[in-house]
Amino acid sequence: MYRLGLSYFEVALRNQVVRRNAFASPLHNVDVVNEQSHRPNGDKDKETGKPDNEAGKVSPKDGSMRQVKVETKLKLNEKRMKTLEIYRWKPGDQPTMQKYQLDLDECGPMVLDALIKIKSEIDPTLTFRRSCREGICGSCAMNIDGLNTLACIHELDTNVARTSKIHPLPHLYVRRDLVPDMDEFYNQYQSIEPWLQRDNISEELGRAQYLQSVEDRSKLDGLYECILCGCCQTSCPSYWWNSDKYLGPAVLMQAYRWIIDSRDEAAEHRLGQLIDTWKLYRCHTILNCINTCPKNLNPAKAILQLKQLLQGTTKKCKPKLQTDELFPNQI
Repeated sequence: MYRLGLSYFEVALRNQVVRRNAFASPLHNVDVVNEQSHRPNGDKDKETGKPDNEAGKVSPKDGSMRQVKVETKLKLNEKRMKTLEIYRWKPGDQPTMQKYQLDLDECGPMVLDALIKIKSEIDPTLTFRRSCREGICGSCAMNIDGLNTLACIHELDTNVARTSKIHPLPHLYVRRDLVPDMDEFYNQYQSIEPWLQRDNISEELGRAQYLQSVEDRSKLDGLYECILCGCCQTSCPSYWWNSDKYLGPAVLMQAYRWIIDSRDEAAEHRLGQLIDTWKLYRCHTILNCINTCPKNLNPAKAILQLKQLLQGTTKKCKPKLQTDELFPNQI
């Protein structure tokens, strides 16, 4: 009887423990409930930030949310490798396109930043021009993904699936890699005599300022900002075909800039230099110059105004201010 009674109590005790673990409150069965799934009332989920009102309750979406977060972290840790295909040539070699890879997270946002990084850390033989890095000097003009622009103000394409292609300015002789020969362009610019010309320069020089009214000064807006980068010049098909005769949009715009300047007194002389079937009238208004100018200027409009001056449909206005009239005793 004693052994039977003991066995009975053992069975009863075990049943009671099972019932207590199954129906007891969370405060009494902390050691039984899984720590990972149990959160006391009022606590917040560290991942979702939402309160769990029932102890031990796990959302069925928790598993999938954790998986998405892990995948996102892995993607964030991946390197964004960008491929640049750059024109390479030096005298004696055949021109080639060489590929470089850069981590966008370790490179500046502009194309010039990428070129400097390549030259500094990957290939010191890469050759290109650069100076101000502010879109002012025009040194880093090149063709980037089919557009003539300045590398210092042109943002690098962040789509790693696309390869960015960089060439020197088109239809010019190349000295090396991305450095074009600009001699002909500068010679054409010099031919328009880009300096102030006066009738009595020997008597006026150094005695008084050449004054200009606000109205006359406003006529130079959209002209003087040209930095002579050559982007518009080398985007013009007419210049491609006749670069030895046609002055091109950049040079013609500067010619108009000096002709229209109220302080300049050589307008007739300057216009006479443009009376030629090649220098001015090879412009066929294709308007590539407008689309590519990194300073958002309008060379085509200046060329049209030059043609109007030559045809006599418009004339240069007399200056609003004359230095010799304001300072008669000094000049």
